[in-house]
Amino acid sequence: MAGVSPSTVSRALNDSPLISAATKARIRQIAEELGYERNELARGLVKGASGALGLIVPDITNPFFAEIARGVSDVAHARGYGVLLCTTEGDLSREAEYLRFLRRKRVDGLILSAVTMDDPNLPELSHGSIPFVLVSRLVKGLNAPFVVGDDKTGARLAVEHLIKLGHERIAFIGGPANVQSSRDRMETYQEVLKEHGLKAYTKWSVFADFTQAAGREAAREMLRGRARPTAIFAANDVIALGVMEAAEDLGLSIPQDLSLVGYDDISYASLPRIQLTTVAQPTYKMGRIAAEHLLGVIERGRQRKLARILRPRLVVRRTTAPPH
Repeated sequence: MAGVSPSTVSRALNDSPLISAATKARIRQIAEELGYERNELARGLVKGASGALGLIVPDITNPFFAEIARGVSDVAHARGYGVLLCTTEGDLSREAEYLRFLRRKRVDGLILSAVTMDDPNLPELSHGSIPFVLVSRLVKGLNAPFVVGDDKTGARLAVEHLIKLGHERIAFIGGPANVQSSRDRMETYQEVLKEHGLKAYTKWSVFADFTQAAGREAAREMLRGRARPTAIFAANDVIALGVMEAAEDLGLSIPQDLSLVGYDDISYASLPRIQLTTVAQPTYKMGRIAAEHLLGVIERGRQRKLARILRPRLVVRRTTAPPH
């Protein structure tokens, strides 16, 4: 229709300086009239790039990971990249399937939060051609770029806050034992109690899951008896929401009967009816840093190391008070 060769059309649509402005305008007008959209897959095969990043997280329903995804997406969008989002639900086999899927889609790079700290799917990435960044969770023995929160500092802030209020019977509900952040928070909780001459009772310090249901069930077990903790440190805010449910079911008031500290400072934490004391992580920043580093590697071949540990802060709201 334009009366020119396919190569001229290609150059015009890619704004080549070899093509005159008049020819570009004419070709673009015809393309618009035809409703033409270029085939990104074919273009990616030619250029060896897809213009897309892969993002793998354990649970997109958790606002913590949704906020990381927002940080990644904002950076990618500003640089002309799309994002393919996959959620593993904490399943290693599903993670392996998504890694294969994203390779087939020829994504230019990967950002991922590992299922476990012994994740068997990730070491092979180190020997592949796709650059990647770990976000939020580390994998033992894997030499890879990463950006994570300082979980030990965050846990210390939470437990010391409760001790300063006068609590001595402090419980901990963690995520899975094979996730590094969960383990670091548990170990620091036990360490801080020991430093202050307090006991970490086995029945009051448990690994569970990073879900509301897990928090609810674990808290019910801890709060049923007459000898119960006066405070609970939950390894994330979603677990803390489950603890609030359990306390309400058992007729306990927060913070009058039970003080509660969460972790992450998700959007729900500041709602008027919740007002959760929590350890805030710079989650959005975590996603941005990961994406900016990855795009630097993709676009400029920059291989500088990324080893960022972001400091959290304690946000005190209504769910903590001195014991009665």
